[in-house]
Amino acid sequence: MTVPGKSAAPLAVAVSERARVRPADPALITLTYRGTECLPHTLTCYELHTAAGALAQRLRTATGPGARVAILCEHGPEYVIAFLACLYSARIAVPLFPVSPHRNMDRLITVLADADPAVSLVCAGAEQRTRDSGAAVGRVLVVTAETDSVAPILDPVGDHPAYLQYTSGSTKAPSGVEISHANHTAALEQLRAGMPPVAVRPIVTWLPFFHDMGLILALSLPLYTGVLAVTLAPAEFAKRPIRWLRACSDYRAGTTAGPNFGLALAVTATTAAEREGLDLSGLELLVNGAEPIRAESLAAFTKMFAPYGFRHTAHTPGYGLAEATLPVAFAATADPPLVEEFDRNELAAGRAVLARDPAHGVALVGCGTAAGQRIRIVDPLRHRVVADGEVGEVWVAGPNVSTGYFRRPQATADVFGARLPGDHERWLRTGDLGFVHEGQLFPAGRLKDMIIVAGRNHYPADIEATAAGVSQEVRAGHIAAFGIDHGDHETLVLVAELDDRLADPATVARRIRSAVAAAHDIAPADVMLVPRGQIPKTSSGKLRRGECRARYRAGALTRITEPLISGSF
Repeated sequence: MTVPGKSAAPLAVAVSERARVRPADPALITLTYRGTECLPHTLTCYELHTAAGALAQRLRTATGPGARVAILCEHGPEYVIAFLACLYSARIAVPLFPVSPHRNMDRLITVLADADPAVSLVCAGAEQRTRDSGAAVGRVLVVTAETDSVAPILDPVGDHPAYLQYTSGSTKAPSGVEISHANHTAALEQLRAGMPPVAVRPIVTWLPFFHDMGLILALSLPLYTGVLAVTLAPAEFAKRPIRWLRACSDYRAGTTAGPNFGLALAVTATTAAEREGLDLSGLELLVNGAEPIRAESLAAFTKMFAPYGFRHTAHTPGYGLAEATLPVAFAATADPPLVEEFDRNELAAGRAVLARDPAHGVALVGCGTAAGQRIRIVDPLRHRVVADGEVGEVWVAGPNVSTGYFRRPQATADVFGARLPGDHERWLRTGDLGFVHEGQLFPAGRLKDMIIVAGRNHYPADIEATAAGVSQEVRAGHIAAFGIDHGDHETLVLVAELDDRLADPATVARRIRSAVAAAHDIAPADVMLVPRGQIPKTSSGKLRRGECRARYRAGALTRITEPLISGSF
């Protein structure tokens, strides 16, 4: 029920209508585990709708229209109910993660201080821990799946945002991106129109709901298109990656998603016995984003899972960011990913030229075309569009692009107010470098992460890939390359987490130094091996190179100088 003449949040309307037409259909299945036993928990369309409606009524009682509501629930049905309740009641959701000594409490406290919510929503049993956290949580309410006999009400949306999506903070302190109801709907429509399978068969994911990729692809999209949503917590995937693929097989998923490290983990951390009986032939889309996409990871995943029905054409590389409510570009469905070897030296000079010699090439993956908005590659200094094949900053404009950051007027003007000569449109500066080749967008790294040594540009991700290729003893995805500015010159430093407790760190460091010098014509000033957990990452798994550099300069990293375990007895 909505107020006559007014419009409710489109996602709320979609859930409400589905509950009316198909009340007994399963809307959400949450998978938990006891050892090897899978324990599914199902919410029907009616149960999800009425539970969200009941919580929305409690929010109306506790807060006023447009109040900010922090979601501090565990990954599961309570999180989905909480987000929908905010949409039903036209309150501003702030998707976060639970208060826990095992999570990044410093970041959570910082974000909550910025958001200053009137209410925080938690799972049963977390009330006191949340109140005692010292964070600005406001009033604490417990989310339950209980239904209400009163018909749910969908409030008309106002001018305030639908939610605040706090950025991962890979290059700066977390900022709340103001996502309007129109932004949210535009992003969902772009994905529905550009990826037809998302409206046909179940979507299975392990992505965290508090992250933009999880909130859109895992939570919002299946509820919007009307297909079954199947989810397992990221921790359940990390413990046993086969759970993700088994869920895709059991529920005949048409779509799934994950960052590059998830694909790599599925290859290295599953056994033949675990893979036995998998059927991945139903997968039409494996959306890959949130971190640099490695061509070798796509190839390795296909090689491993092709015997179980996986098709290489299902790989769907994409590029997006929170400021654009996620989607910016993604590859066409049913087409294999476009992988090209570009000349490393030409890239360093700002030109995308195919490599004649593979030894001097770097493999990059195309992320498709615009997903319903406009993309320009722009010279970041002159603010002029560059030609295809030239490297520049990725600028975006469209209905899914936010209007700015919460309470950050200067940052909003700097990031969301860019202009091009003769163009009155407002452009989002992504801070990412990229270029267009054969009509597709190829991301090439962060503008602020660029390393400049002896007048030449070097992409940190390229250097990190070279180091990873010669050091199996190093933890995958945990190598950070960055420059150190000495005033009159800059030097290269690599920090890597050592995973092999028997390895000699001096030998590993020497091998990395030699490989980087040979491939990039740059000698690292230092190759520092550190214990697991020392390299900072964002909530989505992106390297925080700037923070790693700050810790290195402050002497806050622990250098390993001897094997962690002696090989002799």
